[in-house]
Amino acid sequence: VSTRSMVRRSCASEWPREFEAERGRIVSALGDDNTALQTATLGRLRSEQTPILRYRVRDFPRTLELALVFRQTDAPDDVQTISLPAPVSPESAVDLSMLPNWRGEIIEIGFAEYPVAQVVPPSRAKFSPFRIDGVRLQSRSWSEIVPRLMSDWFGYRPWALLSISALGPEIATFPTSSFVASIGAGMMLSLFAAQVIFRWKARRFVVVAAATACCAWFVLDLRWLGDLIGKHVVVETLYADKPWSERALIQPDEDTVDAARRFREFVARQSGSEQDLRTFVLSDSTFTQLRLIYFLWPLNIAPMFDTADADVALPPEALIVLFQSDAKFDAQEGTLEAAGRKFPVTQLYDEKELRIFRSRGVAR
Repeated sequence: VSTRSMVRRSCASEWPREFEAERGRIVSALGDDNTALQTATLGRLRSEQTPILRYRVRDFPRTLELALVFRQTDAPDDVQTISLPAPVSPESAVDLSMLPNWRGEIIEIGFAEYPVAQVVPPSRAKFSPFRIDGVRLQSRSWSEIVPRLMSDWFGYRPWALLSISALGPEIATFPTSSFVASIGAGMMLSLFAAQVIFRWKARRFVVVAAATACCAWFVLDLRWLGDLIGKHVVVETLYADKPWSERALIQPDEDTVDAARRFREFVARQSGSEQDLRTFVLSDSTFTQLRLIYFLWPLNIAPMFDTADADVALPPEALIVLFQSDAKFDAQEGTLEAAGRKFPVTQLYDEKELRIFRSRGVAR
């Protein structure tokens, strides 16, 4: 659902120094591709004059990810996106100057929402309407410090997958200031000030320092537990009240699971000897390629290339599986072009981004 729902309000100078979106817009549904988009055309807005983004969003679903979307004058066809921390109450704020691409003239800005990548299956996002109460771009000021720190320290961020089977800390999201460093620095400065003012003896100072350290540790633990509770809410939304047999079928990358199922059905329709043939997988995304291999085990399967410029020789009669890949197939020549080389192949299957070929010899 693409909604041109925001309007520009700026000062009368040649270069606007702020932008404020119209209030009270409700996002009531996702589009057919399980995403929503709200954008605003800005005109001539200098990025260095408006580095602070402040936004107020109510009832934002935990199963969705919020991303900032913007375009620049020097690359109007190139859409820049970055994942934002989930909205906090009463207001969130981020410093856009931390983004390398936040430069020059900004001609359009907006929000995009979609199921959390690599965590939430699109068909199970369980969307609920949310309200955008306000969006504002402004110059630096004292008023943005508190909402920005609230977003940095308490904005929910979902699990991020570091590999096909490992859960790790948040990556590829908006950079944030360290809550641990801030608490540690505040504790040390407070103890130093108290020592200067009250002139504590060494024994008293040690006792107070130990008590302060315990309190700081408790605060840090509460903050970590709050983030873990947020992640647990998403897990319960996806898996609670479902039998284990159904939970095993819930996979974030549903399209990859479907491609693996269709390939297995294709192999099952062939003669039994073909199941022992070597199979090679190629995808533009390394993550998708590894996940497809994971779902197809224990078939005799491997990546087509170890590196993009690998000098490979595919065995005759080997199967080549392409999924979400831009590799080009020339039907007239009967060749598949990938990694700068052409492989003689015969096409066996082509449906919904899944293509299956049979190798006919050495690449050239």
